[in-house]
Amino acid sequence: MFREKHVLPDLSTGQRDPDDWKIGRLRTVDYLLDTRVLTYEPTLSLLAVGTADGLIYVVGGPGVESSVQTPEGSPVKILQLAASTDRLLSVDERDRLHIWNLKDLTEPPKSTRFDHAINAVMLSPSHTHVFLALQSGEIRTYDLLCLKKSPYVIPNLWNMFQTKIASSVVDPLHALPGCTIPVDLVAHPRDLNLMFVAFGGQSFLWSRGSSRNILRAYELVIPAGAPGGGGYHQSEVLTHRRPSVTSVAIHPAGHFFAVGYADGCVAFWAVEDEDQPLMVRTSTELDVNVINGEELEKFLQNGGSSEEKGTNLAERQPIYRVAWCGFPNSSDPRGGATALVFLGGDRVDDPCRLTVYTMPALDSPEPPAPIWFQNWAPRFYPKCNATFGPVYDFVAFPKANPHFSGCWDPVALLFLTAASPGSRMVEARQFLPPKMIFPLPEAGDVIHDLPTTLEDMTLSGVEPPPMHVPSKLYSGLGGVSYAQLLTLQRGVYDVLVGQQPVLDDTDLPVVGGSAWIDDKRLSELRLSRSHPRRILITCHRDSTVRFYDASPQLLISSSTSPLQKHYPFAIHDLTIDLSCLPLSSAPEVATVQVAPESLECIVLLKSGDLLVYRLNATQFVLLRNVALRPGTRYHPFLMLPRGNVSLTCCALSDIGFIGVGYIDGSVAVIDLRGPSLLRPQRQKRQSKLLVRNQDRDLVVSLTWTVSAVSMDPQLAVRLIAIHESGNTQVFKIIRDPESSMYDFAHDVTRIEGLPNVLQGGSFVIDSQKGTTWHANRSRFAAALQTGDSNPARCFWVTANAKGARCMLDISGEKISKVEWNSKKNKVGHVQVIEKNNSHVLVAFNDKPEAMVYSLPYLEHLHTFSLAKVCENVVSVDETGDFIALMRHDSGVLEQIVFGTLFKTRRVYDHPIVDLTSFHREIPPYPQPVSVGPPSLLGSWFRYGKPVMTGEQLDALLAGPDRPIPPPDHMQTSQDTTAAYGPGVIKTVENARDGVYNRLNDALAERGCVHDPTISPMSAKRLATEQTARRWFGF
Repeated sequence: MFREKHVLPDLSTGQRDPDDWKIGRLRTVDYLLDTRVLTYEPTLSLLAVGTADGLIYVVGGPGVESSVQTPEGSPVKILQLAASTDRLLSVDERDRLHIWNLKDLTEPPKSTRFDHAINAVMLSPSHTHVFLALQSGEIRTYDLLCLKKSPYVIPNLWNMFQTKIASSVVDPLHALPGCTIPVDLVAHPRDLNLMFVAFGGQSFLWSRGSSRNILRAYELVIPAGAPGGGGYHQSEVLTHRRPSVTSVAIHPAGHFFAVGYADGCVAFWAVEDEDQPLMVRTSTELDVNVINGEELEKFLQNGGSSEEKGTNLAERQPIYRVAWCGFPNSSDPRGGATALVFLGGDRVDDPCRLTVYTMPALDSPEPPAPIWFQNWAPRFYPKCNATFGPVYDFVAFPKANPHFSGCWDPVALLFLTAASPGSRMVEARQFLPPKMIFPLPEAGDVIHDLPTTLEDMTLSGVEPPPMHVPSKLYSGLGGVSYAQLLTLQRGVYDVLVGQQPVLDDTDLPVVGGSAWIDDKRLSELRLSRSHPRRILITCHRDSTVRFYDASPQLLISSSTSPLQKHYPFAIHDLTIDLSCLPLSSAPEVATVQVAPESLECIVLLKSGDLLVYRLNATQFVLLRNVALRPGTRYHPFLMLPRGNVSLTCCALSDIGFIGVGYIDGSVAVIDLRGPSLLRPQRQKRQSKLLVRNQDRDLVVSLTWTVSAVSMDPQLAVRLIAIHESGNTQVFKIIRDPESSMYDFAHDVTRIEGLPNVLQGGSFVIDSQKGTTWHANRSRFAAALQTGDSNPARCFWVTANAKGARCMLDISGEKISKVEWNSKKNKVGHVQVIEKNNSHVLVAFNDKPEAMVYSLPYLEHLHTFSLAKVCENVVSVDETGDFIALMRHDSGVLEQIVFGTLFKTRRVYDHPIVDLTSFHREIPPYPQPVSVGPPSLLGSWFRYGKPVMTGEQLDALLAGPDRPIPPPDHMQTSQDTTAAYGPGVIKTVENARDGVYNRLNDALAERGCVHDPTISPMSAKRLATEQTARRWFGF
């Protein structure tokens, strides 16, 4: 301890009692880094995500987040939400079916194991059963209402069909591996009685109620000489090929469907015509099932080689998934324009991506031209896929309608992409094609100028804009690399945050459920209204800086007034996108600073470039050619390029000055009033050879203040520059009275300080009040007032990894010095903490511990362990609240921990969540429509008489002995029977009244004429097939 020449007041009297401190965790923000599967249910408006470690997160509206874990943490393979029974379904890698009750996820799941692996599941909001396709070829049913296996079993349709045709057909190709394995289940969009079952070798249309259930069997055969998906660069061109089925999607009208195959082609079938597809194409070529004489001749002239001279085309990827989306932009009962989305089909050496094709509505009074299937507008979706990595899967995000396999009127596409080797991330793009309806050209014009026609019909070339996914899903290139905390006063907070909508056009409209803090904590919760407002700043790997409102006021809620915003709440219009700037390399953020009054923001890149952003200052933007997203509030103002010397640190003030330090020890100031770049007089006149050695080491810390120094009692704006060696320069900023321009004063105060001062480890403190003297507006106004010859005194505290030092009036006598109490652990962050007008210095080490020292004499007061709270504190505000980061091996953050040194009467509890409070009315199942206009076909497309209802289907599947399930025990006060779909309870009662027997008899009577393998084509099938052939020109 140094000899005291001045007696200074103790600023830490109110924090000497350890009972006044209470270390604790307030809240955590977790990030899902390895998402494997996701699903969205529009009726409940809930998004569910499954991960590789067995975690399942359910996300809804503001504050609605819940999670469950699969038994033994087995990875999630299949995930579904059942709106009819409010259940969450999961199939893990061990092929066990787990079912949770969404009304209370704390209940253990109902787990069921089947005899074979589960390949696909299918459920509908119109009934309460789930269909499960097993590896054995059987399709089992499970009752979600009674939570038991149902007796209804669909046998292996492949074996059934092969048995029927064995007497007339002998084909060894049918014995290829995978032919007998089911790969997809799809419900008919307009008839609950019908279901498409896709096996590896063939697709079947199945009638659940018919005694002869296989209505149609669709098999694609590529004839010898036709290119198929592989083109004329494969040795099998001269043989018949039967590519394996991978996925099935049905047109919303229910008369056509698309099938994806393993060779990369997509076949389009009419439901009534199983003999041949309407068309087979790849992502680039049409009619690949038709022999191209010219190309075949070239192939034969080349000797049947798989490689032509100068050509080296790779094989195509399989079609991994197909979805057929419909839009309600037509008054035609068959629906409006449609879009076919499929994943895969590109060359194997290209990244796997989504491709979208659009087709016009079927609302023409006359049969359309024969090129209806051919004139599609292809679009690769998204264009930036090469940057984000290959796509693994995608999910359509419907606006409200749960029918049509979740593909009706989608507003977005969610897709899983490769984040890093072995992990995946979630991306979202708007799915609002701007030109979904376009007039069909004349057939002759199309034939003669097909490329021009396709170009005219192509969607806008603008890349589909991204949509914001829940922040929990940020990973991979969108993952968080760093975070820090910013505290603002109420008025400044209102300017920065403004009136933010709960959802804007770029947010996924996930609004299900409700959440609130326990009413028992309401009295304590209301105390947070007086707490400071806080902003969480995160830096992401996709070159963005994002801002979140982390104010405790967002958590004020009750059971009658649920949460209105997520916590933390994303402020999207403040996002800074560095990728749009003219930089020589990909930007990596080193430091972000925001002025707590002026709200100017500076971003220092690891390359040494410094960027300055201003809030709503478009009239001052100097980077005029930078393209920004609409609605962006932070605009780039200027950029200080790296030049020949790299920047090492920077400091932002609230009075229009930015200090920058260089690796060669030089210092400069950016005056934003010009803007202009200011340099000290010596640096302007002298070369590097004349600069003193003590000023040659790099600058590690810069601090702005408005104060006096011991050798200059005048109150002035000063910049404290600390070099790596500890040599410190105090620069004074003065204004020329004639020009009103600012510049460095000639005299520079030099101090021997601590070496290797920590970032943020320099504080100028009022010796009487303990407040930190920042270069803000009030201090600047005081400096402009002349005649104050006796300004208040201050002391300067600096800290490094070994200890701290306190000096009077910055350059005066040394008051105290201390070495940290724990020498074995490295101190990484320090902060001056204020509580009840008492101030202390707190040092955080990597043990982790918080060591408390008095001011100004740096006496050790307390040491608190943070082991139960966090691991690594990175940002602390002056109130004692901090954030800590947990980092994944890949470098992105797994978790952000909000903690505090004073947890007494702080309410950051996780809210009570009701996942089922939001429940849209389930619309009736869509009714069958005709394949053409009613004038062309008088009868509606139906297999038999009136279509089956969901109640009838449940009765058929569950059998006559279906028990009445007990009511659910719910934590919220809701009617237990109302949450089930309409008629669910009535279904159970009707089952006991003999509906099962009567239904079976009726279906058996009307189903006996629909087996194509044993009966001739019916009159209705012939009429429909002929109409379809006229419609498409076949």
